Amino acid sequence: MNILSKFNNIKLKKCFNKAIKLYREGKYEKSIKICSYLINENFNVIECYNLLFEIYDVMGDLDNALLHLNNSLKLKPDDIDNIINKGILLYELKKYNESLENFNNALLIDENNDYAITGKLIDLIDLNRSDDAKKFLNTINIDSSDDYILDRYSIVFIRLNMMENALEQINHAISINPKKDRYWNNKGLILDELNDYDNALKCYDNALKINPKNEISLSGKASVFKDLKDYNNALKYFDEALTINPDCVECWVNKSITYYLLKDYENLELCINKALELDPNDSNNWNKKALFLDEAERYDEALLCFDKALEINPNALDLYINKSNTLVNLNRLDDALNVIDEAFSLDDNCRDIALQKVKILKELSRTDEAEILEKEAQNLPEMEDLPLFYYY
Repeated sequence: MNILSKFNNIKLKKCFNKAIKLYREGKYEKSIKICSYLINENFNVIECYNLLFEIYDVMGDLDNALLHLNNSLKLKPDDIDNIINKGILLYELKKYNESLENFNNALLIDENNDYAITGKLIDLIDLNRSDDAKKFLNTINIDSSDDYILDRYSIVFIRLNMMENALEQINHAISINPKKDRYWNNKGLILDELNDYDNALKCYDNALKINPKNEISLSGKASVFKDLKDYNNALKYFDEALTINPDCVECWVNKSITYYLLKDYENLELCINKALELDPNDSNNWNKKALFLDEAERYDEALLCFDKALEINPNALDLYINKSNTLVNLNRLDDALNVIDEAFSLDDNCRDIALQKVKILKELSRTDEAEILEKEAQNLPEMEDLPLFYYY
């Protein structure tokens, strides 16, 4: 290397270090400009793409983050950390099949990578493949001393409604790092699901001691009061949470449930609409709005919401059952049967779907078919009864 080349290399290295410094200071646009310059100079190209990925990810520009992550992977396709990062990013974009593919690719490189394992499990659950998730989980020996990983496994168990297992994992995480408010939040959620309300409240209080401005802790505490039927305190803590973060989707959804229990349908609708305004791509919340509209006998509006939910998540079996119920309420029995047959085409081994079809067949006076299917349904497994809310 001649003197000029060496000098130029030192200069470019200083530029890269400056880009990192600017990123850490939150001066993202300036850092982006330096990275772009360095890429044009063909200096530290992979590292620059990785930094650009991090910058755009922090900025919430997931599409640009994915673009630069892909550029990095083109140059270094076996980088397991970035394969996992891509899986996480695709999950955030709700592209669960593509996310799953990346976690599977990471596991081909390292079959014991807990980040890839937990990512795959959560993707399977969001793809409504809970049975596959359980089968995969049964092949895994959870033996980690990483509190973050233990928390991730607790979330998997929460999503699978295996609360005792979830409690075991989160207790282990807290024993390693008791200063993490997120862990206390998840333990509070688990204990709430186990109807251990007093200890759930203590967990949320522990979280709030660590971070008094954590809206998830306040929302979780509000949800416990909701389950205790102390609706005044529930609304009080939801309002506190939303004062801190008015864009908290979970807070708006949980608050809407409280208004539902109070039969305050006007405020319920305001809350669920706000949640959907903030995140219009959540099929669960479209489903919740549709169920409310069905109960309010606003059936045509409910159907529009079910269709929106199915557009987002066409594999969600409960959506077909709920939509068929609304069609029954409209006496559109043939349409209801067509919808439940769509669910059958996705899963012909589910008791809930079969019994819903029995109900519709009876309404259509097709009694013989209904009786045969009703007998067959007794030997079929029931649909998973999963918790309504969770944090990921």
